[in-house]
Amino acid sequence: MFAKLSLLSLLFTSTAFAAGGQGLSYDNIDKSATPGAKALLKYIQSQYGSHYISGQQDAGSWDWVKQNIGVSPAILGSDFMYYSPSAVAHGSKSHAVEDVIQHADRDGINALVWHWYAPTCLLDNAEQPWYSGFYTKATCFNVADAVNDRRNGTNYRLLLRDIDAIAAQIKRLDQANVPILFRPLHEPEGGWFWWGAQGPAPFKKLWDMIYDRITRFHNLHNVVWVCNTAEADWYPGNDKCDIATVDHYADAGDHGVLGEKYKKLQAVTNNERVLALAEVGPIPDPTVQARDKVNWAYWMVWNDEFIKDGKQNSKQFLQNVYNNTRVVTLDGGSKLGNWKQA
Repeated sequence: MFAKLSLLSLLFTSTAFAAGGQGLSYDNIDKSATPGAKALLKYIQSQYGSHYISGQQDAGSWDWVKQNIGVSPAILGSDFMYYSPSAVAHGSKSHAVEDVIQHADRDGINALVWHWYAPTCLLDNAEQPWYSGFYTKATCFNVADAVNDRRNGTNYRLLLRDIDAIAAQIKRLDQANVPILFRPLHEPEGGWFWWGAQGPAPFKKLWDMIYDRITRFHNLHNVVWVCNTAEADWYPGNDKCDIATVDHYADAGDHGVLGEKYKKLQAVTNNERVLALAEVGPIPDPTVQARDKVNWAYWMVWNDEFIKDGKQNSKQFLQNVYNNTRVVTLDGGSKLGNWKQA
């Protein structure tokens, strides 16, 4: 019977796997990163190549895994989406920060994405209601025009307003001493989100705006910065990215390990960044990952049907995954609190 390993126990065994690991060690891109953000990146680096850190998007789906599989994913995925001012204007409310703090109190790792509702010009009609407003087809907001407006432009200022709204939530987490994996502007090359609709140049400008506004204007440094593309033209650069990721939704029940995507992302990052799967449907088979040396540092299963329907990931497969000795969970003989001192 496989034994589940806690993050804490792995801290003391990671050196035993060094020969089989990637051997990557580098500093946070934010030279003022908090001790927690430094420890978070260092911990993930320490497991890279020897273990795969389990993740589950959405607190409700995280609870489902714990209740139905009997283990707790190490990473909780949450979303800043409903803190977007355009969503707030339509009455949205969010408890994402509370979910993050609760998971931090369990000594878990937190990952945040931001489905950013366009700052203005949501179509808000029968075909494209306001709550679709992060999709390109649901807004007339033009990111290229906005980022080139500079400081005197209305839409430029709206971008800053929205970033400030998210910074306020990151500040709440900073005040609670919670470091986060933050993945803004995800899947840009697809073009289906407005931040990627006008090509890589405005996307990269917007990436820089977010980073500068959060770290320099708001003086927030509790963030490990996660990029989300394997396309060289869209990649912000190793100097702007702590962890490089892709999203992938295979056919239901296809637990392939995405070796070609892994190699592509290795090439884009020049083998100088930890690589991970920020969103998946079916989980890559950890046994095959180990055999083929496709060392995704972590994976994040998307919520609801992707974890619950028994088709994307059968319960038997989930049991096998979560009892694999290479898969890091929140459970074990010890809690994982000491990862913060990695």
